[in-house]
Amino acid sequence: MAGKFTKDTIFTFVIRLLNLVLATISSVIVARTLGPEGKGIYSAAVLLPPLLLAFTNPAIGSAAVYFIGKKKYSPKEVFGNHIIFSFLNSIFSVLVGLIIILFFGNKFFPNIKIVYLISGLFLTPLYIFLNSNLGILLALQKIRKYNLVSFIQELVYLLGVAFMVLGLGLGIETVIIIEFSSLFITCVALFLWIKKEAGGISFKLNKLYLRESLSYGVKIYFGGILSFFRRRADMFLVNFFLNPTALGFYSIAVALSEKILLIAQSSGLILFPRVASENDKNRLKQFTPLVCRNTLFITFILAIILFFFSDFLITNFYSKAFAEAVIPFKIVLFGAVAVSGLSSLSSDISGRGKPMIPAYISIVPIMANIILDILWIPKWGIKGAAWVSLISDIILFIITVVVYSKISGNRIKDIIFVKKSDFRLYKNFLILFKNKYFNYSNNQTR
Repeated sequence: MAGKFTKDTIFTFVIRLLNLVLATISSVIVARTLGPEGKGIYSAAVLLPPLLLAFTNPAIGSAAVYFIGKKKYSPKEVFGNHIIFSFLNSIFSVLVGLIIILFFGNKFFPNIKIVYLISGLFLTPLYIFLNSNLGILLALQKIRKYNLVSFIQELVYLLGVAFMVLGLGLGIETVIIIEFSSLFITCVALFLWIKKEAGGISFKLNKLYLRESLSYGVKIYFGGILSFFRRRADMFLVNFFLNPTALGFYSIAVALSEKILLIAQSSGLILFPRVASENDKNRLKQFTPLVCRNTLFITFILAIILFFFSDFLITNFYSKAFAEAVIPFKIVLFGAVAVSGLSSLSSDISGRGKPMIPAYISIVPIMANIILDILWIPKWGIKGAAWVSLISDIILFIITVVVYSKISGNRIKDIIFVKKSDFRLYKNFLILFKNKYFNYSNNQTR
């Protein structure tokens, strides 16, 4: 198991690193082409689908990881039931989205044309399909294919953006169409892979599974809503209180800071199915703190480097037109470090069958987030939004560490602070990485 886990970890890290490169290049092209105002309008236009996803999708994707991990239901019947649910949920969500746009669009999304909002709305069914079914690959421990799904999306999106820039030009509607195309192709690949790995599809409705998965998913559902508000409420409020141009600056700062969550996402996606299927409590007790403290350490180092190179990074890659994003970026960077630690701890707690706890933990920080955003954004603009984000992320992390310590029996210092013995892991990782990729390349050359 250890060898397989290590190889999956290396593959996950490599693919996520490639995703980071592809996503950054795409972001730079889109930002430089659309400019601050256009980038802000685009960011606002595609905010509605994740909002609908948070409110209308009861997180059955996570339920699949839990129940398949416990071997309670077959992957074939889980996949079939999820497809049925995704179809029905998509119809409902799009109808809700249309009502919001047609009757409340000008109020909730000021300065954003309805045509952009409607174009963005059609991303919703694809998000729902991915969110509901991607967890099946994770439950089956098909970590490599799970990672390749996101790689396909980033690659197709970059190719589409580059083609349009070189050929027909790039506008807000065009970028949304490209995003739709990349998501659609990704969904097709996901469908084919799950069908193969699950051994087919059973469209026989399993009422017991749906009832249990919805019961489990509802526990995470509230956490998903709260998580959305924690990560995206500031985007809505920046556009609401200020303007799309300010949102263009702020969206770049947030998007860049989230790039350092590469390590956290890699560890979290591997950790959850392992925790869900792990029966040895001693191994589980040691494993999660190891992941958390090293994730914090690596992301903190990355944040320090990016902090000092932030002016160069933003003004040279995104252009001097986005210079106002530099200070907010420096602020939210260290909030991202705190969030990186949340991923592994929340995955552990949910994998123990307690998905409601992360939701309960986040209530106070999110309330503080929204209240401070309303007070600080009109007064201090996007810098105020950045400080609010940092404060709420740190509060949430501190509370999560304390609660996890009580649940797991681990000491807080073992969860947060890297140990001398951990550095042997880095050495082993580099050796395995070299042997797997560079030696393979040399053999192919010979």
